[in-house]
Amino acid sequence: MTRRARRTAAPDRVKPPLSWQGVLFAFAANTFLVTVLTRFVQTLTLPIEYEVIATLLGPLLAGVLTALYVRQRGGMHAFLGGMVSVAPLVLFVFLGSWQPALYAGAFCTIGGALTEVVQRRRKR
Repeated sequence: MTRRARRTAAPDRVKPPLSWQGVLFAFAANTFLVTVLTRFVQTLTLPIEYEVIATLLGPLLAGVLTALYVRQRGGMHAFLGGMVSVAPLVLFVFLGSWQPALYAGAFCTIGGALTEVVQRRRKR
């Protein structure tokens, strides 16, 4: 075996399976936080710029909480739960506007992925 072949050969790591409880947790956390924070911004009649709290920070927190909940493959759980939550967010929270709902799903994924990276570094 050449040196190049040894470097490119990946070790056989078995990934743990995805848990549907983790995906459901991400879905519920993302939907809940976005809904509550959107209603909070609307109730206080804050300017539209404060919608960033609901659209970006809430889902980011949902992704972080998901990764802490599942402990392994947090980014994938947050991705699936965040993307499943897009449709209800479009219909019930953002009233037909799909862009903020898609951002909410994406930022849920980012929160889960970043937390997963931080958790991996702590284990070593």
